[in-house]
Amino acid sequence: MDEKELLELIKQMSSDEIELVYDKKMKLYVSEGPSWNAYRKAEQLTDTAAIPFLNNLLEKIKDRKVRDNIYFILGKIGENTGDERVVNILLKRLEVETNKYTLETMLDQIANQKDVPNYSSIMKFIDDKRTAVRYRAIQTLSKCKHPIVENALIKVIDESQDQYDLCYASGSLSHIGTIKSIPHLVRLLERAKGDAKCVTLYALEVLGDSTLLPIFMEAMQDRSPTVKSYALSGLLKYGDETAIDVVYKRVKTVLTRKRKIESDELVLTFEFLNRYKKEQKRIQQLFEWIQSKKWDYLFDEEKDWYKNNID
Repeated sequence: MDEKELLELIKQMSSDEIELVYDKKMKLYVSEGPSWNAYRKAEQLTDTAAIPFLNNLLEKIKDRKVRDNIYFILGKIGENTGDERVVNILLKRLEVETNKYTLETMLDQIANQKDVPNYSSIMKFIDDKRTAVRYRAIQTLSKCKHPIVENALIKVIDESQDQYDLCYASGSLSHIGTIKSIPHLVRLLERAKGDAKCVTLYALEVLGDSTLLPIFMEAMQDRSPTVKSYALSGLLKYGDETAIDVVYKRVKTVLTRKRKIESDELVLTFEFLNRYKKEQKRIQQLFEWIQSKKWDYLFDEEKDWYKNNID
């Protein structure tokens, strides 16, 4: 794509023209148009020769929305090719941009790069009063494996009262954290709620070891089925015979009535209990009870797992 074509693409990305198109698969009308099509085209770009031109263009363009489009294009080229010049340009430009929507766009694109070599220009945004900017900065730090970054994220989970802060910080620690983060994540479970609690359990599963088994067993008492699913994932990884009672009871509880919402919870319980089926007669009887009495209570994925794994 030459410079003229790039300029035309950037122009099309800014178009306000909308066209309603009927999507046969979704069976509804969706909004498309020059802008939608241009963004889809930009997502596929791989021409690294365009990087210097786009970088120079950023210095000249005064229109913020146009710069946003350029950042999007640069980000996609970097994501598709791994060219390090892109992330370096984006990191440098974080120092000069101030608009929250532009910063959100840039942080999104930085987070999509394969490697982020410098964390310093991102760090200043993890205390930003603009929530969306702060959230994206915390998420983007998942690409920056450094003790200073880990310490900053630990500070977030120790001090923030914002559940999204806690969720994103725990998620980033699951990528770049070390055993140093574990006690802080364990304490976080006491006040984390909903998604934040789920992600915290996931981070503990990733960073921890079998000594955390009591943590996952305790989380099985949570009222949320989603939290239980994350706890079960930890049990599946680190559990032993001491967790059988907890998991066994959960299966019986889940199958007391038909469910409307699918989850992976029951498959996880099946996987765990199946490890001990040969030694535990009550587990054998449980699986027989499921097949004879509760088969219609299972979703298709659960039935498939049962058929493929239970003799």
